[in-house]
Amino acid sequence: MKQVIQKTGMALFALLTSILMLAQDKDKGLNVDVDVNKGGSDWYAQPWVWAIGAADFIIIIVAILKGGGRKEA
Repeated sequence: MKQVIQKTGMALFALLTSILMLAQDKDKGLNVDVDVNKGGSDWYAQPWVWAIGAADFIIIIVAILKGGGRKEA
């Protein structure tokens, strides 16, 4: 009896799973417009922002590695 219930349950599960998979194939006519230039450009897309950021990064790295130019004897 237990095997019959398990086989019936597995068959029902397979049937419902296949119905769900078929439901995913329906085309709802959804139109997604992905236009990256709509509404202007973002601040981080500007080349001068990256140049200033890189210059700041280099200055900070040099300052850290140099140690302020102080030598203790």
